[in-house]
This record gives sequence, structure tokens and C-alpha cells, in this order.
Amino acid sequence: MNDLNKKLILSFLIVFFLGTVALFTLREATESKIRNLNVVSNVPSFELANFNGDIFTDNNLTNKITILSFVFTSCPDACPIMSQNFSILQERFKDSDLIQFVSITVDPEYDSNDILEAFSEKYSNDSNWYFLRGDINYISTLSEKGFFLSASLLPAGHSTRFVLIDKQKNIRKYYEGTDDAAIMELQNDIVFLVNEKI
Repeated sequence: MNDLNKKLILSFLIVFFLGTVALFTLREATESKIRNLNVVSNVPSFELANFNGDIFTDNNLTNKITILSFVFTSCPDACPIMSQNFSILQERFKDSDLIQFVSITVDPEYDSNDILEAFSEKYSNDSNWYFLRGDINYISTLSEKGFFLSASLLPAGHSTRFVLIDKQKNIRKYYEGTDDAAIMELQNDIVFLVNEKI
């Protein structure tokens, strides 16, 4: 066997080995992702109002995949990024009627229905994104006790994490709402839940 054949065989073995390792790693990553989507908790009962006056409760989450956030319209830094990421996700999943978005204001005194409507027009291109408001103490408790997110010194102390909720009203995972890699992970997990056979 000449040197050229030896090199070809060696190259083939290296490529085969690397391919096998990559396949194993991909399978492990996929299984890890599925394990990481275990149920965290059930969504609490709640009742808030959309900016158009419609009442929105936890029952509106049934049979929908919901991405939920806490924001406020005068927020100078994190909230515009979070809302832009919601907008990107809304556009990517515009053909699915299973997916909805919920933003709850942590500054209801300032965020009137009119202001929330203007905020909606700025970021949302569909009716599947709800901008909710209610009593500030109720919202603070809902964030901390219901969704296990920080809510100290509102509005500025709100959590910047997104909450992924499945069709059975289960909290499945949290994502940093200002991080591009987390948003890509969220996008992949939404696809997983859309295809989940439950």
C-alpha cells in the first residue's frame, strides 16, 4: 500500500470519527434540550385587562403556546430589546395560530390603555400579542409568587426573562429576553412544543 492510499484511508477514518462524534453530540444536545423542557410549575390563576378593555385570564392560555414577559413602556434599555425580540418571534411564527405573546406592564399607573395601544402598534403586527395591565400590587405578586420572577422596586426592578408556557398552562422554561442566543434557544423550543404530542 503506497503512501497516498494510506493518507486517503487515514483521512476517511478521521472524517468518519468526527462525523460520529458530531452525531452523538447533536443527539445528546437534543435529548438535553428535551430534558430541559420539563414542567417547572403550573401557571397561576390570574385576571388582567388588555389595552382594548378585554379581560384576559389564565384560561386564555389553554391550547396555546404562550411567551410571556413583564415590561413597561417608558423603560429606557431592556424593555425595547425585549419587545423587539417578541416582535421578531411573532414574525417568525406568523403562520401558526397556536402561538401567542403576552406582555404585562409593571407600570400600570403610567401605562394607560392608550399608551399600551401605541406600544402595541409600534412593536406588534398581529392580534396574537396582548398588552395587559392591572393593579401594581397584584402584578408584583403575580410576577414573584405566580411566575417566580423578581419584582422588587417596580417598575425598574422587573425581570427581563421570558416565560415559555405550553398548551396545558405549564411553565416549561425561562429565557433571558435581551440575549440573542437565548432567543434562538426559545425559538427552537417553541418549535419543539408545537410538535409535542400531548
